[in-house]
Amino acid sequence: MKFDYPCLVSLQRRGFRNGNWRRLPLVDRALFRCALWVAKVRGRIVSLKLLVRVLGVVLRLLYTARMRIWTAGKVRAEELMRRFEDRGLFQWAPQVRGWLMDKEYVFHLGLGELYGP
Repeated sequence: MKFDYPCLVSLQRRGFRNGNWRRLPLVDRALFRCALWVAKVRGRIVSLKLLVRVLGVVLRLLYTARMRIWTAGKVRAEELMRRFEDRGLFQWAPQVRGWLMDKEYVFHLGLGELYGP
């Protein structure tokens, strides 16, 4: 992926639309604006250090609600997997391991983790 000016502007607009721009820390917003300026003046970002930092900001701009739910569900499922293995639950209820690997169940765990009681 080339980080030229039109690409960065479209990523910034997408971040505006999905609300992630306002969730970014002030330093990251300033870094992104600096990258926009560099891309506009030079045509694209060449510096590897700047490119890596901007890529981190871009990934946070593209982060969606579904990805947040999925990430929270995976963390919860891994925690439950460790707890259940320590207590020996899988020996008498092996179907629980399948539940913790099921995509829909992990998504449900994420919903409960983020928006549940």
